[in-house]
Amino acid sequence: MGKVAILALFAAIGHLVDAEKQCEAGGCTPDEDVVAMALNAEGAACDATSGECEALELRQLRAKQLEAEAKVHQDLAESEGAEAESEFGDNAVGKNMWTEPTYHDIIEMMQANMSKYCQSDSGGSCMVFGCKASRGLTECKGGSCMCAPGSCAVKGRCYPRNPTTCDNDSGGTCNVGFCKSSRGETKCKSGKCLCKTGHCAAGGACYPVTDTGGSCSVLSCASSRGPTTCHRGRCLCTHGYVAIDGVCLPLE
Repeated sequence: MGKVAILALFAAIGHLVDAEKQCEAGGCTPDEDVVAMALNAEGAACDATSGECEALELRQLRAKQLEAEAKVHQDLAESEGAEAESEFGDNAVGKNMWTEPTYHDIIEMMQANMSKYCQSDSGGSCMVFGCKASRGLTECKGGSCMCAPGSCAVKGRCYPRNPTTCDNDSGGTCNVGFCKSSRGETKCKSGKCLCKTGHCAAGGACYPVTDTGGSCSVLSCASSRGPTTCHRGRCLCTHGYVAIDGVCLPLE
């Protein structure tokens, strides 16, 4: 091997050592220029000799391995950073949430369909018979089925205007001891189909309450609230849990 080849080889080894030191000190992120210089120098040394270059090829493979490891660590760091950012914030998307409609979902949907002014007339008549339970919480006034105070009529049904208002009376009756499954999670008490704990009535049915009232716009949800997930800045109970007094408890 000639003098030029030897000098080139030493230079190549020096560059690879620099690359490995960067990897050890900085979490496997060697500078691309250093790796490139090592590869070029070793290539020059290989060209200057007439023999085989197995040692140089091994070093080149090592340099490529360093680059691959650096890419894996960088991708992992970016992935972990994105996951950490998604744990809270107004744009966070919840995980393991209820797939069934929740009480807050129903109220938000109804509020979007409500006019600027709350309509109290459900459109039903009670001149001869009472108001149908399917209209939600109503009162018979002057022969008309009017929504109970705090409720507004949307497409013939009465819904609570404020999501913080919770009524456990679905409006159904259970004189024979059973409530219709269409009313959701209910229990028969004194002839009325009442919502089970952790549920609220809206439009004649009971829906699970998952909003704990906690905020995760700036920080993650407090562990004291139980199994929660951050969704658009709100701390919601995960599937199978309902919010009772701001804490997520297992569904009965």
